[in-house]
Amino acid sequence: MTREAVLALPQPLRWAAQLVWPTGTHRPHAAIVGQQFVHCPDCGVDTAASIHGTLIRCAEGHIVQVIA
Repeated sequence: MTREAVLALPQPLRWAAQLVWPTGTHRPHAAIVGQQFVHCPDCGVDTAASIHGTLIRCAEGHIVQVIA
């Protein structure tokens, strides 16, 4: 199934189809990064964060911490 065909499906079917045929609209297929929960001062909430080398970024992209 092509990316365009999957994206043309109604929402509930699209979610199911993306489990089998990832479209790459959320993240590249099999892209895995370390994650943890942190408090983001810019967002003002505890949120999921991803670890990118020496940076920890919240779900909105704010830099929360730099690892030395």
